[in-house]
Amino acid sequence: MRFLPILAVLFVFVQSFSQDTHYWTYRYGTRAVLLGGPAVGGLEDNSSVIYNPALLSLVKKTSISLNANVYQVVSITAKDGAGPGQNVTSSQFSAVPITLSGLIKKKRPSNWTFGYAVIVPTEFVFKANVRENDFKNIVSDTESPGAEDYVGQFTVNTRLSENQLAFAIAYKITDQFSIGLSNQFVYRSHTYTKFELSRMILNNAVGSLVSTSEAQNIEYTNLRYAPKIGFAFASGKWSAGVAVVLPTINITGSGTIARDIVANNLLVNIESNPTKPPIFVRSNFAANDRQTQLATTYKSPLAISAGLVYKGDRTLIAASAEWFGAIDLYNIMSPEDNLFKRPTNLALDGKKFLELNASNKSVTNVAIGIDRAINEKLNLSAGFRTNNSFYDKAFDDRVVDRNRRNVNNNSLNLDISSWNTYHVVLGGTFKQERRDLSIGINFSWADKGNIRQFANFEQPTENTFLLGQKAQTTVDFFSYGLLLGYTLRLRSSDN
Repeated sequence: MRFLPILAVLFVFVQSFSQDTHYWTYRYGTRAVLLGGPAVGGLEDNSSVIYNPALLSLVKKTSISLNANVYQVVSITAKDGAGPGQNVTSSQFSAVPITLSGLIKKKRPSNWTFGYAVIVPTEFVFKANVRENDFKNIVSDTESPGAEDYVGQFTVNTRLSENQLAFAIAYKITDQFSIGLSNQFVYRSHTYTKFELSRMILNNAVGSLVSTSEAQNIEYTNLRYAPKIGFAFASGKWSAGVAVVLPTINITGSGTIARDIVANNLLVNIESNPTKPPIFVRSNFAANDRQTQLATTYKSPLAISAGLVYKGDRTLIAASAEWFGAIDLYNIMSPEDNLFKRPTNLALDGKKFLELNASNKSVTNVAIGIDRAINEKLNLSAGFRTNNSFYDKAFDDRVVDRNRRNVNNNSLNLDISSWNTYHVVLGGTFKQERRDLSIGINFSWADKGNIRQFANFEQPTENTFLLGQKAQTTVDFFSYGLLLGYTLRLRSSDN
């Protein structure tokens, strides 16, 4: 078939990148993608399976659609993400996974329409590492005269992927009204590793080594179900739609969490009574735990979308918006208290030591697009959409950070991206009798919102685990991309 070379091109790129706290990173459907995604009101194609299942009743022809967003350049830079002058950067070439959608052929005229879609709503890869080696005055001169030789290093590596399978059904009530239901099954897979270490040499007679380190390793999968109910209206040149996604229902999932903390020769206060003077001595301590086959829960919120489409003789204008509700703090995994710690009276909560938290704030996204028929074989399109982050900054206040504790006793959170992004799309569709080829370009950028530092090697102290105070910083994010889509029309149907 003629579209096989297109598939070969799409599979050349194998690594994907987006953000891990966004709902609208990718849009789906060959036409909807070039418009920026405002398809809730009706574009009369297979993308309705995802955007609004009721719109399947408006589709005139049975077809199969294939599209992909091939991002060529993606760059994230957290300014001073590890301290002054220490930027944290992740840059790579990447490709967004392919999406497939279609309608099931009807054997006879019917008010019922059925469709399916396979999409990848989330694909996120972030890799970064920073190292600093310098002389810093950390210990009092009475114990260690002058500045200490210091090294600090951290590495973070995360990969998140979601795959969604949807089966949709629509029923035409009248020539103007229809309803629909899309059964969405989402499989989520996440792996995350983080490692921090700090070292310094005391300026004493023996050159004593003081060191701290922390390692985290998390892997989990989860399968959840999210029903979407749709309503659609069409009359003349106008169509409109409303869709409601109910909160997800957890089906199954399992995961593994491992964490290790070690401190050697660190100056700590061993006096547990806060009313008495502190007693500082150099001590060693360690905490370690690993638990497997833990049950997982991942939540997606209630979401309500609405859209409006105007179809002129040669011009189409579409707009839509979607509101996503908030999700209160919950545990993705809840381990038992099985902590190894030395000394045994170390002030650590074994459950919180491995507890994996998540929470989402409420966000609203909007999209608008325009399509213009130049002639019978060529349409030009343009679109814009927002893609706001659901990262809950209140999480930073709810969870005690390592800068305000003696030993790491805070729960884990894997979210990285907390910035809002914006997407502009320009492209065209080349039409033939039974097939369409869509080609476009996408540019994405982020506002300079705040992000919490990954680490801070500036002014380390022993009571903060040989690290400095984490602060807020800003992020530069941009992406240039190539969009490709292919639609094959199978045959007409009497919808």
